[in-house]
Amino acid sequence: MTNMKFIFTSLLALALPGLRRADWVRSQESEVSGEEGKTVSLFCNYYTSSKSFISLLWYRQYPNQAPEYILYRQWGSSGKGYASFATERFYSDNTANTTNLYIKKVVPADTALYLCALERHKENTA
Repeated sequence: MTNMKFIFTSLLALALPGLRRADWVRSQESEVSGEEGKTVSLFCNYYTSSKSFISLLWYRQYPNQAPEYILYRQWGSSGKGYASFATERFYSDNTANTTNLYIKKVVPADTALYLCALERHKENTA
């Protein structure tokens, strides 16, 4: 295995329906580098006034292509979902103000723009 380095770029959030003006999400770094075969970590900070009803999502985007869904994780629960390509090497966790994406065993094809997003769900009023 060669000892190649790759650069990963993360960007601030996609504006998903249901967000309120006070909700925001942004990346901590503009570029992250990693070595082939190692684990890379990407981090986004976020704020919302309703953490009980949100999901944090990650996407990746290759040049001249639409963003591609990777995974989501609900805040404060075990709710999560993955794209089929992401089940083995991609995972995330959330803290009170941060969502983290980890890519295990990095390969050249992982070099992309990574986007984090906050999705607010409707609160159950029943």
